[in-house]
Amino acid sequence: MRRINIFVIIGIIITFIFHAVSGSIRLFGADAGSAQLSARLCMFLVLVHVIITTILTVRTLLTIKKSGRGYFRENLLFWARRISGFALLIPLVMHLFVFSGTGDEAYRLVLFNSGRLISQILLAAVLAFHILTNIHPFLVGIGVKEHKIISADMLFVVSVFLLFCCGAFCVYYLRWMAY
Repeated sequence: MRRINIFVIIGIIITFIFHAVSGSIRLFGADAGSAQLSARLCMFLVLVHVIITTILTVRTLLTIKKSGRGYFRENLLFWARRISGFALLIPLVMHLFVFSGTGDEAYRLVLFNSGRLISQILLAAVLAFHILTNIHPFLVGIGVKEHKIISADMLFVVSVFLLFCCGAFCVYYLRWMAY
């Protein structure tokens, strides 16, 4: 099940990058084409990932109950990974509601106020934390031996990428407030 999850995560990464880049370009004001297919595929993969990690977490909880030893303090990073993943679902659902209003040809929102901007920046922040805590197990899962070097490179790329996305949200907010 963990191996399947690795392939699901790789699919999430690929579809998320396409969706985020095309969506950001659209928020900057250029026509980037429709990213609905990638968004729907990414959401499907996220749901599969949530189901798999929920099953793995329940198995872990049952094992802890059976053994009588939780070692919670020693496994704080494990629990931070799980909790951040479940916490990510809240801003993800908010993202779906914020960007669900589309027209036939032109992309339109009903309203993009300060609260919606904050919700999207929160999405990027929680996503960054979730990625930060999960880079090492992901790299182990795909068989990378040089974790520290590649982790630092990946964190830099992810940081720049999420900054680009937050910039797109802010530019769109400023454009919205100008009208």
